[in-house]
Formats: sequence, structure tokens, C-alpha cells
Amino acid sequence: MKNTLLGMVAALTFVATSSLADENAVAPQELVQEFTQMCLEWANDDGVEAKDLKKYVLDCVNDELTSSNYQAVSNVEF
Repeated sequence: MKNTLLGMVAALTFVATSSLADENAVAPQELVQEFTQMCLEWANDDGVEAKDLKKYVLDCVNDELTSSNYQAVSNVEF
């Protein structure tokens, strides 16, 4: 019983630490700015209205970040 419990604790510890290791890295600020500029150009090409621009760019930047294995951001500056 003691060995079973110890094995279960070891397995849970392994799962918990390996899930932390799988978290995406924080993107460098320069990359976020590069994606922001790119998304602003796309917004212009797509004719996005000013009232929708912030959400469009934020969604676009986060799509680019997550596809590059970086964490999403909560805000973009432009």
C-alpha cells in the first residue's frame, strides 16, 4: 500500500512538472511589435474600421504568437 501511494505521488509530480515545461515562452517585445505592425497593415488591407481595429490587431497578434509557440498577450500598443 505504501509503495502504491508513493508511486501515485511520483506520477502526479511528474505530470505536474511536465505540464509546466510545456507552457509557451513569453515572446520578445520586438517580435510583438513586429507582429503588431504586420497586423496593422493587414487591417488596412482588409478595410477594418477604427472601432474594430484594436480587437482585430490583438486577435491577429495572438494568432501569430501562438502559432510561433509563444504565449498570447492581453494588450498591444500601436
